[in-house]
Amino acid sequence: MYWEARTEFDRRASRLTAWGMALTAVAALLLVWLGCLLTVPTSVESGSREVECDAPISSVYSPGSRNVCADERQWPEFVGILGLAVPFGVTGAALWVSGSTRRRTTAHVLRLLEIQESEERSRAKG
Repeated sequence: MYWEARTEFDRRASRLTAWGMALTAVAALLLVWLGCLLTVPTSVESGSREVECDAPISSVYSPGSRNVCADERQWPEFVGILGLAVPFGVTGAALWVSGSTRRRTTAHVLRLLEIQESEERSRAKG
């Protein structure tokens, strides 16, 4: 009797959980990409020669310096990637928790209904 409702709730909960996992995976990929951009050394073309620069996270930055490497840092891009990863991570975590909580709550409620029906049947027999 309740199995149709339970399968429908489980299907919806599984869909929420899957979306949560997917969005969390997107956030993780964005954070890995950001980590690579911050830790990998780069090379910058300066005039006719190519200059090797340290990783942005490891080199010292001074706002007044006229270093070619310091001028080529893309801090707005780094902050943008981080800003893009945060909503994906928060939404993914919320959907993941919502789906798993919904599945457990539904199983609990349906189990309580089955126990209640079982007790009513045993009272009717006795």
